[in-house]
Amino acid sequence: MELVRSAAPARVESALLSRVLAPYKPNCRYLRAATVHATTDGGNELAWAEGEFAIPESCYIDDTGHFNSVEFNLCYNQLVYVLMAQCVASRYVPALTRMSLDEYLLRQLPDVLIHDFHSVFKKPLSPRAFRGTVAIERAAEKARFVLLETTVAFEDSLGGHANGHVALAIVNRAGAKS
Repeated sequence: MELVRSAAPARVESALLSRVLAPYKPNCRYLRAATVHATTDGGNELAWAEGEFAIPESCYIDDTGHFNSVEFNLCYNQLVYVLMAQCVASRYVPALTRMSLDEYLLRQLPDVLIHDFHSVFKKPLSPRAFRGTVAIERAAEKARFVLLETTVAFEDSLGGHANGHVALAIVNRAGAKS
């Protein structure tokens, strides 16, 4: 299989978005649309996704009036899962090319683990409509797992902003071939 070295932005198809978000309860599917980009010029990011989000009503708590840490984590997970799925399907990131899309989707929940998570809320952000970006900054294949270092940022049209960095480990707990 050939690795894709250059790619135009790819709008994530609704069928793929639905497959990736299927494990979430319907009222907890906050990601509405996403576009994935891959580095073509040796830039800092290997690949990144831009997403459009809306949280009409929290799936777990009364309305706080602002985007909070639980929603940050849920939105990060949804966008990074979509980013990884598109990277697997389009062969954008070398460390993710050993999996098929079907295998990734089977491994998405049991094998993708948060290793380190850090978030900062700079200005209150409205959960009703906002944008997010997740970038894979580094991917390293280790003997027993793949380590992804990612950055994330969310913003709304009024200047609300939160960002962070997350390290993910893709392990082989599901017993998949990789």
